[in-house]
Amino acid sequence: MSVLRLIAIVVIFGCMSIAWMILGGSIFVRTELADDRNSAELANLWGPPTLVQAAPYWTARDQDDQARSRRSVASSDVRADIRHNNRYKGLLWYSTFTVDFVGRYTVEPPPGAPSPTSPEAANATGGSTFCFPLPPGVTTYDKLNVQVNDKPLSVPQGDVASGVLSVPLTGPGPHAVSVTYSAGGQESWLYVPGGQVHRSGRRGEGTLRTDGPPVELRNFSLTIATDFREIDYPRGSRSPSQPAAATNGGMTATWTYEQALTNQAMGVVVPQRPNAGPIAARMAFFAPVSLLFFFTVLFAVVVLRRIPLHPMHYLFIAAGFFAFHILLAYLVDLVDIHAAFWVCAAVSVFLVVSYMRLVAGMKFAATFIAAAQLVFLVGFSYAFFWEGRTGLVVTIAAIATLFVLMQATGRVNWSQAFNWRRNSDDDWRHVPPPIPPVAPPEP
Repeated sequence: MSVLRLIAIVVIFGCMSIAWMILGGSIFVRTELADDRNSAELANLWGPPTLVQAAPYWTARDQDDQARSRRSVASSDVRADIRHNNRYKGLLWYSTFTVDFVGRYTVEPPPGAPSPTSPEAANATGGSTFCFPLPPGVTTYDKLNVQVNDKPLSVPQGDVASGVLSVPLTGPGPHAVSVTYSAGGQESWLYVPGGQVHRSGRRGEGTLRTDGPPVELRNFSLTIATDFREIDYPRGSRSPSQPAAATNGGMTATWTYEQALTNQAMGVVVPQRPNAGPIAARMAFFAPVSLLFFFTVLFAVVVLRRIPLHPMHYLFIAAGFFAFHILLAYLVDLVDIHAAFWVCAAVSVFLVVSYMRLVAGMKFAATFIAAAQLVFLVGFSYAFFWEGRTGLVVTIAAIATLFVLMQATGRVNWSQAFNWRRNSDDDWRHVPPPIPPVAPPEP
């Protein structure tokens, strides 16, 4: 093989890499546009992308200061039962859930605090008020109830509209307040002691950050029960006090503190069904690596078996690889991604193997070409279904490939390998470097 032919193969590889980058970018943009179109409607139908329940507090008018002070409750016993469901909309899967929230709190006003005997007196004198922030972005509440000392209270619609339930506390303390409701959300549920929660990145990604000073948690208990086993916690959130325990078809995680100062959120991430668009885009972006390994193995086999290939052969092989990704980009919109994957893999392998059968014979195509394509195209691409392990799978395969190539080509004379010459249109042979003439002996 001449150097010019090798340069031509490199140019072919570079052009195909650019084509894959364009294809991956188009898939990514198409998926993002579909997600943006669905976001507003999804929030109205199923709830906010992250349902955030802030911890309640109570206020009292100080004797020496007319302004109200914000204070933490004496104890909290919170439970959230989460029921998960995947929903399909606009060619994308979304992870939704319904949470049944039950919060029981104890409020102990300090000695000397005003203790009116009626709600009207509490509002007039500025006595103690229990404030429960409702999750922002929720448009529908089911079974929203409030009880004070086991007595149900009506929930004013104005409080729901304002986002904070204000419950006057009458009579001497302590007061036992309980709040229950059912609401829907997407992707994750959080309980925040105080401050505002910010998430970096797009839906389901990034790290949580909570602003505001630490809040005191006294006699605190949070229990989250799920109907799924694949429990996970948002990055940046506080881990449970002990590992989650398996229950009947789900998991239960618990956070308990006697006295702690923190502003870190606590919660869980519900399982997400993989979407076809992001996976197909990552496969396209990674395709040049797959083709590079394939070309490297093919080149080594060509050298060892003395099968010279023209750069046009490499071009058609690369086109067969590209057919896998461009067909997958449009087929995933119609069928399940796993079914689409195997259909596209069969089409690509058939294209390359049937073509190389005409070039170098059926035995060579069915053994070396088919095996290499199954490993470097099908195997590498399928590794993207194993989220979190893709890099490890590809690295192991790359190291194994490197070992095989080093062992198989260790004795190859590369100086001679790049000296292929053509005798006629149908005859290729390897010509060794010319032997320099030997000077005749001097008389």
